[in-house]
Amino acid sequence: MRNDIQFLRGIAVLYVVFYHSGLDFLPQGFLGVDIFFVLSGFLITKLILEQIEQNKFSFLNFYQRRVNRLLPALYVTLILTSLLSILFLTASQLQDFSYQLIGAVTFSANMVLPSQTGYFDAAAEGKPLLHIWSLSLEEQYYFLLPLVLFLTPKGLRVAALISVFMASIYMCFSWSNATDQNVPFLWRFSDVSKYEWSFYMLPTRAWELLAGSVTAWLYLNKRIAVTPRTKIACLSIILTLGYLQITQSHPSIEALIIACCTAVILLGDDLWLSQNFINRMVIKVGDWSYSIYLIHWPLFAFSYLAYVGQTPLLVSCLIIIFSIFLGQFQYKYVETPFRHKGAPLQLSSLRNFVFATVLVLTIPIIITLLPINENFDNRVMAQKELNYGFSQECQDAIDDRLNMNIKCTNSESFDTVIWGDSYAMHLVPGLSIKNNIAQITKSMCGPFLNIAIVNSNYSEQWAKDCIHFNTLAFDFIRKNDNIRNVVLSSSIEFYLQNDILANDGRIITGSSVLVDSYKFMINELNKAGKSIVFVSPPPRDGRNIGECLEREYGPALLLLGDCTISFETYQKHQNGVTTILKELESVSAVFDVSTLFCEKGRCITSKNETGLYRDNGHLTIEGSKLILGDLKIEDLYSMQKRAGAQQE
Repeated sequence: MRNDIQFLRGIAVLYVVFYHSGLDFLPQGFLGVDIFFVLSGFLITKLILEQIEQNKFSFLNFYQRRVNRLLPALYVTLILTSLLSILFLTASQLQDFSYQLIGAVTFSANMVLPSQTGYFDAAAEGKPLLHIWSLSLEEQYYFLLPLVLFLTPKGLRVAALISVFMASIYMCFSWSNATDQNVPFLWRFSDVSKYEWSFYMLPTRAWELLAGSVTAWLYLNKRIAVTPRTKIACLSIILTLGYLQITQSHPSIEALIIACCTAVILLGDDLWLSQNFINRMVIKVGDWSYSIYLIHWPLFAFSYLAYVGQTPLLVSCLIIIFSIFLGQFQYKYVETPFRHKGAPLQLSSLRNFVFATVLVLTIPIIITLLPINENFDNRVMAQKELNYGFSQECQDAIDDRLNMNIKCTNSESFDTVIWGDSYAMHLVPGLSIKNNIAQITKSMCGPFLNIAIVNSNYSEQWAKDCIHFNTLAFDFIRKNDNIRNVVLSSSIEFYLQNDILANDGRIITGSSVLVDSYKFMINELNKAGKSIVFVSPPPRDGRNIGECLEREYGPALLLLGDCTISFETYQKHQNGVTTILKELESVSAVFDVSTLFCEKGRCITSKNETGLYRDNGHLTIEGSKLILGDLKIEDLYSMQKRAGAQQE
């Protein structure tokens, strides 16, 4: 194998490992996968074209070699990961893991994972087999490429590769930047956007593998000569892009630049690469790169879960070292004995392949049948139950004629409306005990007039629907003389982290637009004789407190002392939200709900052996009742005044 190819493999896997470590050492380290794609396309196409030219190509031999090359290390990793999952995964995570495992074994992980999470979402960090998506995508390419090259006449092969390359890159960039993010022909799989599918799907990522394939054709036909100086310049660009962000989305221009630079380096020989100590070490890492890639992510994922998203720096550093060590070990004792023709161990025989596959798939089935969670099931189910308030139908509580859905109120003579996003929903179970209320809520849609967030998951059309929803809510409250009190709530945080669509079509950012919208709305509601109180979000510190409590209750490993929240950490984490709340307080009452949670520097997350949180900030149904069940709406105003007096 060429030294420069192994060197690029070493760079690619180190990029990925350091990125996944969370050390912020290589913020663009995910580009290592793009390097792998180009290398894979180059090597596999070069092999196929050479064998076709020599009349030695055999489909059976080709797929047998792929099995012996890829499956032994993959299956060992899957078996060990499955065994460790007993210690680290909760009951619901074990169920998700079983689907991930099936996706890994059937090379369809890139179709399974989008239905569970996006690659860059926080929840993705706890998916032990998240990284297998790229291997599945490569295997799908390996399955199709030999057929295309074998059936296409020799003179048309490069034209066919370039044509598919152009189609793929067009689809990728058009989907990732599409205004309408709905995917009509994939709706049955999951409610996943075009942007997310453009990351995972073979049709939208094949262009990177095809870049390698076209490069292989150019290499074999010696059509382009590349100087060592040009290759060094390309390597410098690859190393620079590990730190430099050009766009917010991926795949995007950075991936295109990486693919082009990798392709240029592959043309010609490897004499340009000097053989100094550092380069030789990176080449060694390149030899072990497949096993390192397989091993590193489950270790980071288990650590992330056990520390509830706050893996200590030392632990991350140790996992990096341990991943490289285990990768070298697996390369020597698992990969090497299987991969070469005539090796003593071969997985490509039908009997061995079926046995190994059945063994891998049997382990999670056995795990799910074990009674390890039976003593905790009821408690965990209550902990994870979604808190929609009165009903999920309250996402559309009011129709265009301003009629209220009867499922969204506990009394025909309600005098109070709870309005907002999911942080208003979770107030309903508690406040409905002693108050006659109606619920007008929509997830991710805070109670602010004429504005809504937009991002890759929430399109402009969704934002317009949110604006329309809030307009209906505002008109309903303002025109209903029976309504005296309006309780508002929102996370607020996502307005500070995303672009905002205004009613006039402008895309804007910043907190001032949020405050201005709120002040205008409150002024109009005050004119209509309504009393307003905004309820702050519960204390948060960035952890998934619901999962922490689930681990505290059940057998899954928890490497934290407890799940309570430090008041100081909460204040730092919510600093931006607190600033906004102080501005809102100039025009309406603001009730700081942390007064019900926090005392002597700590904030409780459970009460009477009942979990209060279901995730990183939302209250459970029972938690809402425990915290808010004794309060009348008037108490929110009086307690707000007492809290303000104490602060003064």
